[in-house]
Amino acid sequence: MHALLLSLSVALALGSSGPQVMALQQILNRDSDTRIAYTGPGSPGNETSYFGQLTKSAVIRFQEKYTSDVLTPVGLTRGTGYVGLYTRIKLNSLSLSNTTTITAANAAPIASSTDYLVKASEKIDIYAGDKMIANVQNRILTAINSAIASQSTATATIPAITLSDVPSVVIKELSPRSAAVGVKISVTGTGISSNSAIYFGNNYIVRTLSQDFFGNFSFTVPSIPLALYDLAIQTSGIVSNTAAFVITDPKNPPVHIQSIYPAVIAYGGTLTIAGSGFTPQNNIVVTTYQKFPNVPSADGKTLIIQLSPDSLRELAKVGRGTDKIPTSVYVVNEYGFSDSEKLFNIKL
Repeated sequence: MHALLLSLSVALALGSSGPQVMALQQILNRDSDTRIAYTGPGSPGNETSYFGQLTKSAVIRFQEKYTSDVLTPVGLTRGTGYVGLYTRIKLNSLSLSNTTTITAANAAPIASSTDYLVKASEKIDIYAGDKMIANVQNRILTAINSAIASQSTATATIPAITLSDVPSVVIKELSPRSAAVGVKISVTGTGISSNSAIYFGNNYIVRTLSQDFFGNFSFTVPSIPLALYDLAIQTSGIVSNTAAFVITDPKNPPVHIQSIYPAVIAYGGTLTIAGSGFTPQNNIVVTTYQKFPNVPSADGKTLIIQLSPDSLRELAKVGRGTDKIPTSVYVVNEYGFSDSEKLFNIKL
């Protein structure tokens, strides 16, 4: 049991340590919106004296929850994670409003993975949006490839696409794309509301999103198994496209691409990716024109793929071998996303 220190009197930031950090964590843990972590170090009853990334993320959530008291006076609209004067004033005022010592017995209930299990009535096809988008892309690609294959000088006739052909709910970006349990994730897209539900694969769900004063949506990474998930958002029965997201373990190595070769590759050629943090199985290699799931790496340092994207198939047949198509590549696996993308050229 830790007695709650009621007054924060010094500025705190990432890397700070000492009893004031523990007091900060205890105050933040009293609100489920700003909890440091659900389990382990930093969770209610397990507060620490170190200001790490989880604490910073919780402070940012606190600052954005109390924007008018904390951020507006200093001309900010987004939290910084720095515990300055106005943040301390608000924290202290909330602390003094309830001086109860935090213990495991009276802390707010901690959510477990079972709280996020998809119920029978909530089961959906999380890939429904992807299938709609893929169908439209295939129709367009077929029309273009047919025109190229016929070597006709006429312009390809692109099939008509209506609004009902694509999902009205779309995930554009998750920021960050990988994080530990308890970290706040921003979501941008269309058709999203506070009543939207986020599916982590087929088995787990976050049933509501948070919306700040400016209309920005976010969710907190739930305490479910650490893994690489396909995320989909459902709003009023409509399912979005999926986006890859990794719930990370700090003990795992970062994913890094050191180099790729060759720098110029022919259609159907082999590309070798050298780096570190590759898993034995289930690496996903994503290029501009083709995605490769389940790429193995026996040594954790090398990935090999063979490029033959459908979108360039007919062009490759009529190409002169002199045109170079700039292409990017990155890797994602259960450890996270690669810290950079690399560029190469496909020769047609």
